[in-house]
Amino acid sequence: MTVALLQQFGFSVANLLAGAVTYTYYILFAFIIASILFSWFPGYPSSSFMQAIYDAVRAVTNPILWPIRSRVPMLQLGGFGIDLSPIIAILGLSIARTLLLIIIDNFIRPVTG
Repeated sequence: MTVALLQQFGFSVANLLAGAVTYTYYILFAFIIASILFSWFPGYPSSSFMQAIYDAVRAVTNPILWPIRSRVPMLQLGGFGIDLSPIIAILGLSIARTLLLIIIDNFIRPVTG
C-alpha cells in the first residue's frame, strides 16, 4: 500500500532508502569529525551553547567510538598517542554504506521499481 502510494507520487523507494543511508553516513561522519576537533580541547567549553553542542556530539559518537577504543590501543609515537578509533569508525561506516547501497540497488530496486 505505502509503496504504491509513494510510486503514484513519483517517489522511488530505492532512491529514498539510498538517500537516507547516504545522509545518515554524512551526518555520522560530521559528528565524528566534530568529536576529533573537540578532543583537541580537553576542557568543557565555557558557553552554555558550546556545552550543549559538545554534549550532543559526545552522546552520538561515544556509542560508536567506545567499543573500538576498548579493543584498539592508542598508537604511541614518542611522547604522545594517536587515537585510531575515529579512523576505524569512519572506515567501518564507509564500508557499511557501500554494502547497504549495493543491497538497495541489487535487491530492493528490482522489486520496488
